[in-house]
Amino acid sequence: MLVQICVTALTTALLVASACYTESPPEQRWWAAGNVAVAGGMTLSQVAGLPLLLHAIVSYGVIAFGLGLVLRGLRVYCNESLSWLTIAILTLIALLVAAYYTVLAPSLRARLCFTGFYFGLINWAGALMLARHRAWRVSGIAIAGFTLLGLALCWRGAHLLLRGEPADGSNSLVIALSALVVPLAQICIAFGLILMVMWRYAERLRRLSTLDALTGALNRAGLEIQGKRVGLRALRGGRSLAVIMIDVDYFKVINDSYGHPVGDEVLRHLARLLRVELRPHDLLARFGGEEFVLVLDGVDREAALKVAERLRARIEYEVAELEKLSVRYTASMGVVCSDQHSYDLIRLISAGDAAMYEAKRAGRNRVVAG
Repeated sequence: MLVQICVTALTTALLVASACYTESPPEQRWWAAGNVAVAGGMTLSQVAGLPLLLHAIVSYGVIAFGLGLVLRGLRVYCNESLSWLTIAILTLIALLVAAYYTVLAPSLRARLCFTGFYFGLINWAGALMLARHRAWRVSGIAIAGFTLLGLALCWRGAHLLLRGEPADGSNSLVIALSALVVPLAQICIAFGLILMVMWRYAERLRRLSTLDALTGALNRAGLEIQGKRVGLRALRGGRSLAVIMIDVDYFKVINDSYGHPVGDEVLRHLARLLRVELRPHDLLARFGGEEFVLVLDGVDREAALKVAERLRARIEYEVAELEKLSVRYTASMGVVCSDQHSYDLIRLISAGDAAMYEAKRAGRNRVVAG
């Protein structure tokens, strides 16, 4: 038990240290707070010199409260919530049952059996929450830790219930093995939770490096990375690959007349309209300034021209609004296809750009095929 308390204290210190910075996510702070409570409760339960109320009753309530905070952090990580009422109920159950087997029907064996099963089930609930999230590659270590910890606690509770061992479990191989498994599971949980946060930050950095912050479309770096994949996929599948280059007409006039916030809203509005036409395997990128790119997998030249014309008409019909201002705008488009320009995305974009500028020279608000 001393080893368990020490390992709990060390893993708690690790979680607290990882959560002690300004930008730490809320779930990390919940996990740290929960582990602090669990460590405090375990310490209270092992100090026999304390009053019975603290030693045998309050300690289990504190542990249950800490596990409830950990569950709340897991729900926050999964973009869900766990109410304070639920945490209060988890804590109250632990307090009432511990009080019953301490005051009304004193039984150390019964109290240890109950807490083993109860805390084991709470840990399994944590494993189930993460498993439902279906991010096994990221949360697999934490899931394994919660599952293993729940198994060790329930195993210990079942052993004390069924075997004629002393109530404190002394001289029991099962209790000794569970005392070894519990710290290992706690280490898995701590490192698994930190790994989950690291993966989320890595994904956020990846998105920041490949997405345009204003419109949410791919930026040029993201287009280069994902465009190659789409091109190779279309080439291997023997499908056509179409590129539509789109540029807002008189965008500088919009900025000069209404201000840059309105210009930004026009770009966001255009990105939303373009995204409506996207299928799951198509790409939308902001190529620069007011210029956008659509990469359409499995679309030939004639079909791409129809898509572009439909978009052009819709853009002309729609209105971008910001506060009390309403702005109408149009766009010029150039359409090219791999049937004429191969599957090299750079060549397709260059040809599409040339077609788009031909549309501008021809009077704007039109579609030209490269």
